[in-house]
Amino acid sequence: MMTKRCLFCDSPVPVKVGSGPAERFIGCDCAPGADYGMTADQYEVLGSLSYPRQRELFPLASAYIREMTGLGRDVVVTAEEVEALPASPHVPLTVEAKCAKLLAYLRRQCAGPGEPVIVHRLARSFNLTYSQNLQEMVYVIEKLRDEELLERTGSVFSLTPKGWEQAELAAAGGLQKYCVVAGSGDDEADAEWTGYVLPLLQQCGYTPRVLGRDGDADGERPLELLARADLVLAELSGDAASACLAGGYALAAGIPLLWTSRQGAAAPPAWTGAAALRWQDAEELSSLLLQRLRSDAALAAAPGA
Repeated sequence: MMTKRCLFCDSPVPVKVGSGPAERFIGCDCAPGADYGMTADQYEVLGSLSYPRQRELFPLASAYIREMTGLGRDVVVTAEEVEALPASPHVPLTVEAKCAKLLAYLRRQCAGPGEPVIVHRLARSFNLTYSQNLQEMVYVIEKLRDEELLERTGSVFSLTPKGWEQAELAAAGGLQKYCVVAGSGDDEADAEWTGYVLPLLQQCGYTPRVLGRDGDADGERPLELLARADLVLAELSGDAASACLAGGYALAAGIPLLWTSRQGAAAPPAWTGAAALRWQDAEELSSLLLQRLRSDAALAAAPGA
């Protein structure tokens, strides 16, 4: 069996060549106690990426492989999939979403609260939280400790009863946060807008629910859906009644609200309160939304922001 460097965790590991075209990388930090596959040509494509691009993508790939193999899934990596990871709903972007990943991992490793879980090679296990480095993972751990969701002694972790309950609720969907999304009413424009907005919301821990042009969303009446919303996001570039309904309801009910509006569109109505996030292209839209969605405290303090 030959040895080859894992691109994603930079560890030399045994590689098994089987009957298929993919080589199997065995037991690296991306897949402790497991393995993942990648063909030689995809290895070369990913290895030829620029260094800044590797720094952005490879920690995410390592984390994704570890999560999926930990769930018992067979992973065969392709360059296309790795390039798409920054926009994948599997990849958490906020601290809260990364905390949820660690709680979910610990829950899978034990039978109940208080049971110890040893995280081997902790210094190289920051991929458990999709963190870019150990320092970021330590911040996630300390946040969970401060919230009395887990206890830690060195590399030994255990969920508190509160942490176990939260992990169980999250696994059952009981801790879902809902974001009601209302587009401009222009099908073509909304296709581009939602194509970037919906995955971003999922990465930040929200379940997006889109108000249809007829006011319905997945069979629910709009006011019923809005009553359960933790966040409302509306695009004001058009004149859709659903966007005005969603925004007005959020302002009246004190639900955190985000407005967006494409550059060049008519100015939003004066009653909307704070200025909309004005965007010119999808990249700018994603950047602006991510900045605001990471600012949970600001959203909570200013529902009309």
